Amino acid sequence: MSPQDRSLLNARSLPRLARSVKKLRLDRGITQAELARRADVSRVWIINLERGETEGLEVGRLMRVLDELDANLMIQDQQAGE
Repeated sequence: MSPQDRSLLNARSLPRLARSVKKLRLDRGITQAELARRADVSRVWIINLERGETEGLEVGRLMRVLDELDANLMIQDQQAGE
């Protein structure tokens, strides 16, 4: 497995996205409160995101969180190469 492959986190579902965001935050040693402050969202929103309970997930907020974690969201075409 290449270093690039190891840095890819599966976010195919909201629970997987939640685990990925939490892992990134913990790997970077950032508290929920600090991440919330940096991304201009509430700590409750971060908690709900990390629990996979953010119904009607707002993409703009998610992108700000990912930006503060120095991460990005990629879309992979699962049908490509078939």
